[in-house]
Amino acid sequence: MIRFLSAVILFLIMGWYCCYAQERRVIVPANAAKPVGPYSPGIFAGNYLYVSGQGVRDANGTMPNGIEAQTRQCLDNVKAIVEAAGLTMAHVVHTQLYLEKMSDFEAVDRVYATYFPQSPPARIVVGVAKMPTDTTVELTAVAVRDQQSKKILSLINLKPVGHASSALVVGDRVYLSGVYGETLGAANRNLQRALNEAKLGVPQIVFRNEYSTKTPSMIPVNELPENTRAAVSVVASRGATGKSGVRKLSNVCAAADARTIFCSVQTGTTSGESSVTGQLRAVMNRLQAGLEKHGARLSHVTASNVYLDEIKEFKLMNETYASFFSNSPPTRTTVQPFTPVADRSRLAPALIRISVVAVK
Repeated sequence: MIRFLSAVILFLIMGWYCCYAQERRVIVPANAAKPVGPYSPGIFAGNYLYVSGQGVRDANGTMPNGIEAQTRQCLDNVKAIVEAAGLTMAHVVHTQLYLEKMSDFEAVDRVYATYFPQSPPARIVVGVAKMPTDTTVELTAVAVRDQQSKKILSLINLKPVGHASSALVVGDRVYLSGVYGETLGAANRNLQRALNEAKLGVPQIVFRNEYSTKTPSMIPVNELPENTRAAVSVVASRGATGKSGVRKLSNVCAAADARTIFCSVQTGTTSGESSVTGQLRAVMNRLQAGLEKHGARLSHVTASNVYLDEIKEFKLMNETYASFFSNSPPTRTTVQPFTPVADRSRLAPALIRISVVAVK
């Protein structure tokens, strides 16, 4: 009997070790679009798959003609990574959709809906100035390992734009669709109503990025859907109890659970640096400091979003960015969020902005 119990315990320990050792796994699909920078196409970390932003070019670098064909190629690129991880598009819980022209949204959304016929993921839609390789559509995604663990949360106070769900719940984690408004204040009030309805509070927000077409914000952008001028993208955790919803330099990152840390977008503007390289290093230092408060490091980063003010600095940014990640770099989505203007007085003097998700 003792020998039998010992064997069972050893089996359980080995099973736990095997699963733990394979928790962070780089996903590289065969015959798919190749990365154009130092990032992984997909990373499986714990219960979630993180997918790098995918554009509209195929494995040969060819861009189809027409926005609908381009959208299909973009979604096929995402699908290839998801399926290489052993999942399906039905496992996707959140996406970020970037468009070069917001006027294309209706056509893009029609194609998008065919890939998510039921229970679509939560989604934020943003109109940007430029994306790498001159892509017209870029999509990033988060998928959950166990499809049965995701639940739709329909909120009267959060009507998503187009084919999306108000929110998706996976365990304690809640992915909300983008919340829009005529001003950032209005978007925040709309968000508060949605949080109240979902029985969530500001202290349970673990990730919060703000976008605006009009006023200074963390991420200035060219366009937003339905002629709105501000948007807020939020991830919350019912298990979070801190003050992570309040933007403070000392509160760069917030823990969604014992192992996952979200860091909202950061800039290097307070560093005094005036170059992309200098500000990128400053941002990384700030993110590292924020992660360390939660017992994590940059090596734990599994996904990142890079908002680069000038896409022409893409190569230089890649070279500096790569120096922070040696093996198995995180997934990444890169866009130029707005068209440069002669008068930058209304904008924060940031040249680069970065947000990340880390899994210990």
